[in-house]
Formats: sequence, structure tokens, C-alpha cells
Amino acid sequence: MAAARKLESLNENFLTCSICTEGYKDPCTLTCGHTFCKGCLGKFLKTRQDAIRAKSIPCPYCRQMTQAPQPDRPVEEWVKQIKPSFLIQGLLDTLACGGNTDHGLSMTCSDTENRCHPCQDLGESHPANSYCQDCDVSLCERCVKMHASLPGTSNHVIADLGGAVKVTRRQMCTEHNEVMDFCCRECNKAICHKCCVTYHRKCDSVVTIQSIMSEMRSVLTRNKGLITKSFDDTDRSLQQHQSQIDEISHNKDTIKSQIRQASQKAMDVIKQKEKQLLEELNEMTEKQSGQVRGRIKSGEIDMQMYQQQIEYITQVLKSGSETDMFDVYQMCQSGAIKKATDRDVTFTDSVPDSKLIFVSELDEKKLYKDVKLGRIQQNVCDVIDKRLGKTQSGTFDVMCRPVLNKTVGIKVYGDRKQPCPSDVLVLVVDGEETLVVTDYNNTCLKSLYTKNNKSRHSKLDLPSEPCSVTRLRDNQVAVSCRSHNEIVIVRVTPDLVLQSRVTTKKTYMGLTALSPSTLAAGCWDPPCVDILDVSGRVMRSVSRFNSGENLICKPCFLCATDRRNILVSDIDSDSVYCITPEGDIVFTYTPTGERLRRPQGITTTSTGHILVADSWAHKVVLLTPAGEFVTDLLTSQDGLQNPCGLMFCDCKLYVVEDNGDAVKEFNCSIPQ
Repeated sequence: MAAARKLESLNENFLTCSICTEGYKDPCTLTCGHTFCKGCLGKFLKTRQDAIRAKSIPCPYCRQMTQAPQPDRPVEEWVKQIKPSFLIQGLLDTLACGGNTDHGLSMTCSDTENRCHPCQDLGESHPANSYCQDCDVSLCERCVKMHASLPGTSNHVIADLGGAVKVTRRQMCTEHNEVMDFCCRECNKAICHKCCVTYHRKCDSVVTIQSIMSEMRSVLTRNKGLITKSFDDTDRSLQQHQSQIDEISHNKDTIKSQIRQASQKAMDVIKQKEKQLLEELNEMTEKQSGQVRGRIKSGEIDMQMYQQQIEYITQVLKSGSETDMFDVYQMCQSGAIKKATDRDVTFTDSVPDSKLIFVSELDEKKLYKDVKLGRIQQNVCDVIDKRLGKTQSGTFDVMCRPVLNKTVGIKVYGDRKQPCPSDVLVLVVDGEETLVVTDYNNTCLKSLYTKNNKSRHSKLDLPSEPCSVTRLRDNQVAVSCRSHNEIVIVRVTPDLVLQSRVTTKKTYMGLTALSPSTLAAGCWDPPCVDILDVSGRVMRSVSRFNSGENLICKPCFLCATDRRNILVSDIDSDSVYCITPEGDIVFTYTPTGERLRRPQGITTTSTGHILVADSWAHKVVLLTPAGEFVTDLLTSQDGLQNPCGLMFCDCKLYVVEDNGDAVKEFNCSIPQ
């Protein structure tokens, strides 16, 4: 019964097409790693005229495009050209062998394999004791004699099965009908000896498949180990996340009890406020649980991929089939399997433990005059700020009025023009807070810090006017250049050291890091938001939202959220919108009137709220994490003039102003 339940679970979770919700029929896997029936995928492709025009096959699950292998062929043949999923088919074949008795068949898979194939074609059933390597069929004693007596098959190689000996499939060359015993490592393909002479005589790396068996086995074993480790790490992480959900639920019950105890003293006078607090608690705990559930769902998808890869590699290693091992070896060498283990962000990353606490504000003396039952807030004082590498020292107060702490001048020796900062970043290097500022007029990047109680600075000239700066690692930043197809990678020691200049195909303005090796960049011509790796390769380009709506005009500033979504400040549409890396729209904020006139810098707070610099209105606007207007946090009355770049960290807001020569630091925390 337990084995049956496991088989049923494997079928439901790993061997079911998400389109037809039935078992895979002729499965194929797209470049994104998702698998579907070829028939289902073909029907889905016919509904996507935009993909047909782009000569690509869209994934129904994640919408990533797979380039059609031969786009000049008819559309009906595109899906047929996709290489079959040997991994899924291997699992299906394995389950089919073990499940024949459930369908009333008396012959097992092993029995079927050891039956004479020619006799079966004639409706007879005789045990096979030999195998023809040229015809790739099992033979009984009678058929072996007939095989040897025929002129066309008399010279075929007949091997004795020997009872427990397994039949090894020999792949034949479709052009020469010869066994493919060789492989060209330069062309990365299996070939026969005639192909060696005809097409690969100039190749330097033609070897027998048998000679690289140990290497293929080693690569497959190593990849199996890597995938197994990723599977185990993800499983442990999911268990931790589940524990967090339980703890959140327990914490919710504790706070609910505290709220009800406080409300008992106020009786009917505060019943309405009790209800409001409970609703707010449910919303905040649901938000916390939702973040963890999102990671669990993503982890389960990865576990499915890992499980499939482990099962298939195990089957190939057990079979000893040279051709099957070479197929999987090709997949490992090309990265089709290994890429699942090379992600920069893994599920072993811990989720910040931010508990909700109940702060009682009940004053019995004012019970009937001004009842304040309390409030629910996140205890973020102990949350590690990964951007700075230190502990938060306060809590962002949504209703606070920011107080100007200090002003840091950015004009340094050697400046030929009046400084014009466009963006600012704050890092902690060797325990010292370091301001990194882009100077548009002087075409350089500057770092400002204090060492041995003395103010110091560093300056790095850039190929063109810098627009945006973002943090890649603890002491590494990336800078976009306005009139050059380049992204500059700089190390902060806290002095600035040029590490590399990455050439891109487009000119980018806004820039934000999704991970240490992945960037989101905003382009004006053509208008789009691209997802890049650190080599400058475009992995995905979003020019129109998947919903069909298109607000992307001039994405000036970008900011990544804690959910790895992308906040975009668009100066042409006077809008702020949040999109996923796949192009799905999360929300848009396009106010009317005087609320938002020319949005530029954008950043997030420790509570997930969004801050936007409205340059022409001389203010900083505060939005909720869902993109709803809260208040004007800073205005011209606070001395603000044309704000552009923003950075929030450690409950401090750093602002640079267009045509200004200083960085303004505001305190936004609850007084301790």
C-alpha cells in the first residue's frame, strides 16, 4: 500500500502535464525547464499569435520563450522539433514496467524484454536467449538460426543474453545505418565510423564513446551529487519555513490574547477598535505567511526538477547504456541539468525573523476621553540589514516627520564643474559608513567616508555621465552610463577601484541588482526593462506587460523589493509601477493632479513602504508596499529642491538634489 501511494504521489506531482492534468504523452521540456505533452503544447502555441510572430514557443507556466529550432518550417512542426524529454520518459517507462499488473497484464516488463521480438510480431511468445546488436532485437534459438541463414543478416553480431545480462541499446546513424561508436568532442555529437571519415576528418577530438565512459560516469555522478545536495538543502529550508509559519501562527494567538485582555477593560467603548486591530493583525500575519509560502512554492517546483533529474540519472547509471549516458552527458555538458544548481539565490537563505509585537497604549485615566487600545507593529530592531551588513537601530515610523541630521558636501579637489549628483548609495566597509555618489557633471563616481576621525574621499572617472548606482555585494557596486553601452563594476574599499567594464547592446539609465550576478536595467530607446547577467547578456526583456497594458516609456530609476520584484520610476508617464522579472504587473501608481509630476529616485523602507522622489514638485512621496498613496514625507518646506536620487537604510533617508552639491541625511525612526 505504501509503495502504491508513493507511485500515485509521483504520478500526480511529477508526471502530470499541467495543461491537460493527465499523465505525460510524448513529453518535451522547454529551455525554462518545464515539461508538457507535445500535443498540449502545440494546441497552446496556436492561441499565441504574438509568439508565432516572434518565432518562439511560450511556456504556459512561466511565459519564458523557447526559440523554435527551425522557424522556417510550418508552425505545426515547431513543437515536434523539440527534443523529447528523456528524463520524464525514463520515469514513465519505469513506472509502466512496475504497474502492468494493475492493468490486468500477466506479463511483466522484464518478461516482455526477454521475449523474442520476431515471434511476438507473429503472435507467438518464446523466451529470447540472444540479441542482435545490428537489428537491436532479442531472438530465440529458432530465430537465431534463421537470422544466420539469411544473406542480409548473416554477418550480424549476435550476443548471448546470459539470463540476467541486460540488453544494451546501440544507436544507429540515420544517414549511414551504422552503429555510432564514436563521438566528436569538438562538435559534441555521437557519430559512426563513416561520419568520422566523411564529416569529421578535420576535427581534432574524435574518440570512441567507450574511451570516455569513465569521464561520463564521473560527470553524471558529480552532477547527481550536486543535485542531491540542492535537493537536501531545499528540503531543510522548506522545513525551516514551515516552522516559521507555525511560529507566526503561535505568535498570532499570543497577541490575540493580549489584545482581548486589554479590550476587556474598555468593554463596549473599544469594541470597534479591537475589531480594527484584529483585522490589521490578520492582514500583517497573512503578509508574513504569504512571503514564506511563496518561497515554499518556488522550492517545491525546484524539488520537482531535482527529483526528476536524480531519478533519471540513477536509471541511466544503473542501465549502463552508453547511448543513454551520452545523451545525459551532453545535457550535463551543455548545462541543461547543471544550471538548476548554479543559482545565485538558494532556498538555504534565511528568511528575516520579524515578529509582530503588541504595544499596549491603554491609559485608564483617559479611558472614556481618548481610548488608545494599542497598535501592532513589526519588531524590526533586530533584523539584519543585508544591504549594510549591520543591525537596524530603530523602526521606520510611517507617521513621522523626518528630521535633517546632517548635510555632506560632495565637491572634491579636481572637480572641473559644479557637482551634479544623480544617485546615492550607502555601504558599510570595514565598519565605516561610506557614501557612494554619482556626479553627472564631472563624469565620475565618488566615495565619501571618515577614517581616523578625518573626512576622506575617493574619485573614479567614468566613460560617460553616470546615471544610477546599485549594490551587487557588500563592497561591490554597478554603475550605468548615460551615453555608453556599458555597465561599470566598481569595488569599494572604501576607495573606488575599477573592476570591469561590461559591454551591453543597449544604453541603460536605471539600474538595480536582483542578485549578486543578476541586474534589472531600464532602457529608453527602445523603452524596456531588461534582466541581465553581469556579463551583459540579456536574459529577458520586458517591453510590454503580460496583461497587455504598456506604461514603459522612460524607466529612469529602478529598485528591487524584498520579493525580487522591480519598482520602476518612469519620468515620461509620470508613473510608478511594480513588475515581476517575468513581466507581470503587480501594481501601478499613476495619480492625477499635483501628487506626482516627475518621479525619479525610488527606494524601499525596512517596513516595505515605498519612497519616490518627485523632482518637479520638490517632495518625497510615501506609498504603501501595495503602491497606495500615504503622505508627502518631505516637501519644499523641509528645504527640498529638485530631489533625484534616494537611498533608505538604517532608518535614515539619504537624498541628493539635481544641481546640488551635497547629500542630505534625514532621520525617519521612532525615538528610542
